[in-house]
This record gives sequence, C-alpha cells and structure tokens, in this order.
Amino acid sequence: MGAKLVKRPVKVVAKREQVFNLVGYRPGSVQRVALGATADGKLMGITHHAFGMTSQYEQFTERILHPTKSMYQSPSLNATYRLVGLDMSTPCWARGPGETSGAFALESAMDELSYALKMDPLALRRANFASVDPETEKPWSSNYLRDCYEQGARTFGWDKRNPQPRSMRDGGMLIGMGMSAGIYKSDRAAASARARLGTDGSLLIQTAAADVGPGTYTILTQIAAETAGIDMSRIRVELGDSAFPQAPPQYGSHTVVSVGSAVHDVCQQLTQKLAELVSTAKDAGFAGVPITDMTFSNGAVSRRNSSDNVSYESLLRQSNLPELVITAESKGGPELDKVARRSFAAHFVEVHVHPVTGTVRVTKMVSAIDAGKVLNPKTARSQVLGAATWSIGMALMEAGIIDHRLGRYVNNNLGDYHVPVSADVPHMDVIFIDKPDSVIDPMGAKGLGEISMTGMAAAITNAIYHATGKRIRQLPVTPDRLMD
Repeated sequence: MGAKLVKRPVKVVAKREQVFNLVGYRPGSVQRVALGATADGKLMGITHHAFGMTSQYEQFTERILHPTKSMYQSPSLNATYRLVGLDMSTPCWARGPGETSGAFALESAMDELSYALKMDPLALRRANFASVDPETEKPWSSNYLRDCYEQGARTFGWDKRNPQPRSMRDGGMLIGMGMSAGIYKSDRAAASARARLGTDGSLLIQTAAADVGPGTYTILTQIAAETAGIDMSRIRVELGDSAFPQAPPQYGSHTVVSVGSAVHDVCQQLTQKLAELVSTAKDAGFAGVPITDMTFSNGAVSRRNSSDNVSYESLLRQSNLPELVITAESKGGPELDKVARRSFAAHFVEVHVHPVTGTVRVTKMVSAIDAGKVLNPKTARSQVLGAATWSIGMALMEAGIIDHRLGRYVNNNLGDYHVPVSADVPHMDVIFIDKPDSVIDPMGAKGLGEISMTGMAAAITNAIYHATGKRIRQLPVTPDRLMD
C-alpha cells in the first residue's frame, strides 16, 4: 500500500516486539465437547461447540471442527463454530492449523471417555474407526490409521502401561503414558512447472513455489530425477520467482502433492517428447518402436531388452535443438472429488511429573504417520520432529500474556515467551506406514507437515492425567496447575 502511494519501492522493518502483534498468532478458543457411548465404547453421539476469536475489523476462521467431523464413526454429530470479535489484531494459522486446537479438545475428551468406561484409550479409538468419511460418506483415498495404531503401540510399549492413574513411578517421579489420534486434509491444488533440458544433458526445473524449510528443493529434484531418468547431480530446481509457472503458496501440507505432481507431469511430457525425437532421428535405430518399449534412465533413451540407447544430449544435437523446453499444468481430475483425502497419525507419549513441584518432562515420543508414499525419509522425519517440538511448546509452555487494557502482548520477546529447547525434547521414534495413495497424485504421496502436530498436544496432556490423575483442560499445563 505504501509503494502504491509513493510510487516507489517501500521497505517495512518491524522490531521483534512489534512482530508479536503485527503478524498473527494462534487464536484462543473455548471448546465444549460431549461424547455419548455404549458400554462397549461405541460412540452414539458427539457434540462439539467451539468459540474462536478474531479481530473487530476482519473475520479469521479456521478448521477447528474438522477433526471431529471426520475422525470417528458416530450416528449423531452436533457441531457449531462461532466467532468472537475482540479488540486485538487478526490471528493467523500459527504453529499449526485450526485442526491442532480442535484435535486437542476432541482427543482429550476421548481419553476422558476411556477412563469413564474403564476401557483402554487405544481400544476405544480402534472401536470407533471410520471405514468411510463420516462427514461426506465418501470412501477414503487411502486410510492406514489402524496400521498407525498397531505399529505405534508396539514401538512405544503401550502394553506395559498400567491403566490406573498415579500407579507408575520411577524413583520419586510419577510416570504417565498417553496417546491420541490425528487426522488432517490432504488437498491438491493446481500447479505448473517448466522443464528445460540442455544439450549438455542437464535439466532445469522452474516453478513459482517456495521452500520455507521442509525440503522442497530436495523433493522436487528427486521427483524430476526419477521421472525424467536423469541423475540428481545434473538437475537444478529454481523456486520463488513469480515469473516462473504458477504454483500455490506453501501451507496446508499440499506442496509436494501439488507442485510435485506438476514436476512429475512436466518431466513425463519431456520423456514423451524425447520418445518422439528418437523415433524420427536418423541412425538411432528406434524407428517404429513404441514408447512402451522404451526406458528413460541415466540420461539416455534405451530400448527394452536391448543394448541400444541414445543419450539425451546426443538426441538434442541430432535434432538440431539448442534445448528442449516444456511447461505443464497439473491439477488432478474428477477422481479426486469421489474420495475423502486425509492423512492420519497415532501419537504416543511418556512423561515424568514431579509430584510436589508439578514440573513435567516429556521422556518418550512415538509418532506413526500415514502420509502415503514417503519420498524422502530424512526430510519427512525432520518435519515430524519439528511438529513434536512445537507440540511440547503448545502443551507445556507457550502462552501469550495479554494486556487487557490495550489488547497487546506483554511477553513480546523470546525471553518471556517460552519455547522448547533441546533439553526439553526427548529422542523420538518416527514410523511411516509408507503405503502409496493411488488416487491423490502420481507419486502416491499425501500431506505430511500438519498431520504430525494434529493431536500431539492431547497425547502429552493425556499422559499427564495418567501420571497425576489431574485432568487439565487449559493449555499450557504449567507446574502451578499440577502442584499438590
């Protein structure tokens, strides 16, 4: 707005304490959840009323009820979401989407129900597994939540848990074990990419997507290498320029599914063009050979069951082409509308709680994730570790203190606003079910980033209840709320 006013470039610099009020924050919410179930744990009714905050000058809404709508099978659901306008700046999707807050309420209630029924929390969730999406009644594109439950529980050692609260100790510390489930959308947006193959055999991929840290450069390079049959060392990916082909913003766990599909499709079209060129090239020996009998690997077109091959650079020179450039858009087809697209997770947490001071230490974490085919286990695991760290902060320490006279944060610095550090984060086991989704995209991947955090805070507080017998429904769970 300033640049338009003065007709010159404008640079805006905010001090750190100003950032807390200017760029958004996770909105506070008040949620009321009621569950009705039979004696054997079958849910018969779910009520979830949520009140979310926004500013007076615009509406901010989030998907706070979506886990409740789709997580468990129930014949009856009563869910409402209302906004409360306050004299504060506008919230945003900070440190996790609305599903993060909504899952905390739902999964805490499920844990509380399990104790009321004297039923194992894991068994309760298994008993209410939804074989189709309860909200739309559409079949899942894929759903391996049961595998998450089984593998997560086995790795964690859930069978060693004494179900009685305050029954497990290690020296003077109370031990608690808790778990939760997670569900998050796996959307696919329209995206485009450009592939530029040079006469030196190198491949340049360009798309207007961003990489804010989850490893987008790496993943897109892998997809291009696998699809185009070119070694990763000869591929360069360029992002973050609006002059490049259109791509969606990087949020909502849909970058790989969306932009990755565009890279896959443009590289596939590239190999089809190479097949056309090699079929018409003189002395190549591929005349009349269908593309189904060709392979594309190691930077060359080869004939199946034959030693005949032509390198990409040689093929371009024979065709008198200085380069081969293809741009493609990818957005999926009507098959996406016929299914419910979600990622799933099961989180298991162990905590140690000091019975006098109320201090909590997370000592063990296991997350089992169904995010389709995992394209890069290292970068994928890093996302889950980051989500777990954020969840520890959400559950145990992160709290914005508001000056109610002015609607501003008073702990607007990293000295007073507490976030987890290395000493707060235990070793974590990350399990990927790693079964491809055959519907959402050609790579078989599903959304990963947010599912890793959805439900994790509840697993921590459920473990705290098991350790102490105290049900804390307000975050963060600071020591004063647990002191005897």
